[in-house]
Amino acid sequence: MHREFAATAKVLARTAAQKGKNVPIFLADGEDRAIAENCPTPPTPLTGRANPEEAWKKETHRTLMATCPSWSVDWLSHLMGMSGPGDGLRSVDTPMEEIESIFDSVFAPIAGEPVHELDPSLVSNLVQLYGSDEDILDAYYVFIHPYHPILPPPERLPVYNRPLSQRPEFRPSSPLSLAISALLVLIPHPNATDPLRAEYVKLRRDFAHSFARDALYAVRLDSSLLNPSNNVLNVDRAQFHPKLPLTLEGILALNLLSVYEYAQRGNLCTMSDRANEALTSAMELSLHESLDEDEYAKARRRTWWMTYMVACQAAIVNSMPATFDLFDPHFTTPFPEGWKVPVEAQQTLLETVVFMTDLEQTKDSGQSEPGIRERMLSLDSQIGSLLFQCRDAPSASKIDPTRVEFPEVVASKAMITIAEIRLHTARIKAHRFCAFQDIPGFHQRLYEFGPSPTVSESETQPRSPPDNGAETTLPLAPSSSSTLRLPFSSHESSKICFHGALNIVTLLNNLPFPNPTNEIPLNSPPYLSQTTRVEIPRSILTFACCGMQSGYVMLMLCLKARSLRERRMEASNFADTPSLTALLNELHQSLGLLVKCLSNCAVAFEALSGMRDSRRTDQIAQAMEQEFLR
Repeated sequence: MHREFAATAKVLARTAAQKGKNVPIFLADGEDRAIAENCPTPPTPLTGRANPEEAWKKETHRTLMATCPSWSVDWLSHLMGMSGPGDGLRSVDTPMEEIESIFDSVFAPIAGEPVHELDPSLVSNLVQLYGSDEDILDAYYVFIHPYHPILPPPERLPVYNRPLSQRPEFRPSSPLSLAISALLVLIPHPNATDPLRAEYVKLRRDFAHSFARDALYAVRLDSSLLNPSNNVLNVDRAQFHPKLPLTLEGILALNLLSVYEYAQRGNLCTMSDRANEALTSAMELSLHESLDEDEYAKARRRTWWMTYMVACQAAIVNSMPATFDLFDPHFTTPFPEGWKVPVEAQQTLLETVVFMTDLEQTKDSGQSEPGIRERMLSLDSQIGSLLFQCRDAPSASKIDPTRVEFPEVVASKAMITIAEIRLHTARIKAHRFCAFQDIPGFHQRLYEFGPSPTVSESETQPRSPPDNGAETTLPLAPSSSSTLRLPFSSHESSKICFHGALNIVTLLNNLPFPNPTNEIPLNSPPYLSQTTRVEIPRSILTFACCGMQSGYVMLMLCLKARSLRERRMEASNFADTPSLTALLNELHQSLGLLVKCLSNCAVAFEALSGMRDSRRTDQIAQAMEQEFLR
């Protein structure tokens, strides 16, 4: 019954298997692994990590090994890694010697040679290049703006995707048009016959790397030409967008280059560098305290708050505090219309990451921290309040497939959906320690199945303390006699994580597809062309890792259900389903949707291909088969 479930679940389990191959991949949680070879590993506040394989040998885990079959122990030791950094994305680097001459060979026209159509035999190598900045701007509104709206609304409508099918005479030169081109060229050309062909993927990768490199150079050039006395950029070029000052183009280019490093190259270190440089540049231009009302007000506000959120994202994926005060009273720039809740959702996710780091340190230190309990309650309440605001937001209605929505309307609705995704991810992070404290998995720490040795069997059931309902009482470090009191039972937190995971999958799949031809109604799903069954990729650039959190939770719940069943406990004791079979069916469907969504994004962005890579160990495959075919 669950054969297809096994296949989809193994796709996610493959990610954990990469740990044994030292493949640099990451997820929005945990330490910075310094993926780039030329980036030194930064110091981490969390030290003394246990070796997972050695931990299995310790006396305290013999109960678990006796409870689970040998294959479950092997699988679990890999599955643990799915909550760490690098899970879901892989590092993608291109040797410079392979791409040094790519622009010369493509862009340099031959003197006296007329422009001509490409030979049909070369159609399979077409990439998305454009004939003007205006066409690049239109393509931005089609593919990027719905999920990452850094620019003001479009000045001309409708917008279409018009990539060239001939030798280009135009070459982008501004930092922003180059940075946008680095993302657009990763999306397969609509006339490409086999968009997943390895040679074609490499071609797109090389173009993107060239665009990104030139964009960074253009940012540096703009910076050198900026007059610090009046913040005027001394360059002779047209504005990329009529309502965007030239001085902001470099900041937005760095914003997109940070996203590029994250989604395409899987490079956390460089992603953080670009995001923090953009934030610093924005503050040097006083964008954080911009109160002027003029034709550029919208552009300044969007530039500041989107740069702020990308800098937050850089901290989130590294599981580190932000490099700036999240609630600095000097940040007085008004929110763009409808952005208050999305910004607060990002702040809350980062606060939750910091809470998880503190919780881990508290357990490691063996010192009971009375403030942990109150912080968890406060975060849970804050997340719940913001989720209600998301559902009540005016833009939260679904996209109408029977008419073409303006790009700004689509972006407004998508921002609320993305805010909900981040909030459910925050809730999972806040609760997963409580939910899975009886299962190994967080930051390479292992804990026994079942009740803690210091808690009797009767005390493992939810109970009602005087003030705040059921609690979880956990021992701290092995040498400590103190306990860590959390305000939720494992039962409650497991259910919260379960519903959060399902909500993330639903919300991800509700995000709109790009509509490059303004088709009415838009086919669902829309394909790149009539000659391929590959769906148009959605640019879920900064929050695909939330899907991996969802997948991790669902697989851990499967393991927990299996463990409870093998210990002759009723599986429905912890999940809102009538039986273990019903639970697995629900997870089967959700995992299938999750894999489909992440695979769609990975069509364009290679770092995400770690989520659908076919490589996996036979041991993992056998474990997953046994897990879901029983």
